[in-house]
Amino acid sequence: MTDQITFRPGLEGLMAALSVAEQVTAKSPVTPHGVAISKDHFDHVPGTDFERPMGVLLHFYPGVEQVREFAEALGVEVAERPHGDEDTYTYAEGVLNGVPFRAWTLVAADEIASAVAA
Repeated sequence: MTDQITFRPGLEGLMAALSVAEQVTAKSPVTPHGVAISKDHFDHVPGTDFERPMGVLLHFYPGVEQVREFAEALGVEVAERPHGDEDTYTYAEGVLNGVPFRAWTLVAADEIASAVAA
């Protein structure tokens, strides 16, 4: 695995992202709730005219533990950040064959409170 994103225009970028989606999903010990191929969620690639790479988004629900298991299997770090006033966005991201990928989940504050109380 590398951390260098490779910009591939058009169909080449789409096909590379589909291949990486298959590879990271196959390596995951847990099945994602959904898998999406998109360039809308990744930063532009330096050296291009602000082009964004095609990447892979893996949504895990109900969540956090599944993202952690995915991250451990793929050798990437888990991070969290606030989302809105009370929710938490948990994610793990990396790059495989020049294609960025991100496993993620969104946990509402009331779900966290319920889990702590249980």
